[in-house]
Amino acid sequence: MVAAAVAGLGIAYLPDWLTHDHVASGALVPVMTSHPPPPAGAYVVRPPGQHPARKIRVLTELLIEYCDRTPHPAGAAPA
Repeated sequence: MVAAAVAGLGIAYLPDWLTHDHVASGALVPVMTSHPPPPAGAYVVRPPGQHPARKIRVLTELLIEYCDRTPHPAGAAPA
């Protein structure tokens, strides 16, 4: 969807972390900025148990780290 929006094929409803660089470069232009979407969360679903497999734990930690580094719109707090 990002590629389609950048190519001018229409409007896309996408998370800021996917569009930030394109908006900064001018390739995409935000629309409906006076009606921002409600905050949303992200969830990691994993098999039950107190001690997930190392690969699941590492992936979860990487996702959390990546999301904490991602730019957030003005006034929005990171999740």
